[in-house]
Amino acid sequence: MANEHIIDAIKIGMKGEYDSVTVYENAAAAAEGAVRDFFLERAGEEKRHYNWLLSYYKEVSAGKEPGKDLVRDEGPADSPIMTPDFLKRIGTSKQLSAAIATAILLEATSVRHYQKCAEESLHPALVYFYEKLAAWEDRHYHDLLLIQEESERYFWDANNWQPF
Repeated sequence: MANEHIIDAIKIGMKGEYDSVTVYENAAAAAEGAVRDFFLERAGEEKRHYNWLLSYYKEVSAGKEPGKDLVRDEGPADSPIMTPDFLKRIGTSKQLSAAIATAILLEATSVRHYQKCAEESLHPALVYFYEKLAAWEDRHYHDLLLIQEESERYFWDANNWQPF
């Protein structure tokens, strides 16, 4: 059944969103100020994505035909705050650096998942739905890569690179 394939794809997406929320909320708990706000904002975005997928899951599970109406435009997101202080707080914290690295992997996995779903789908509304989600996650992925690259010098300076 075609809906089973859609449901499975949505469940994989929901798991990725849920994992991202967990990573971002844990990072926010270890941060302060603008860094904490950044991680909480990202957790909020991932919660919205999760809830959209959950709504879609419920509708498709109930037999509703997939449609574009579930996907809402988020609008352009503000870029992360890339001040030296923001980057230093990320780079000098092992926990926050690891959270950024983990989030990059989660976002990249989500992008690939949604792109694959879009490529495999024959239904135009589903192609639109998956492409939209892939674009949202791709924006997050690139923002996080930039943070990782820009905070790297602080990371290297903060760690003495001694044996454990």
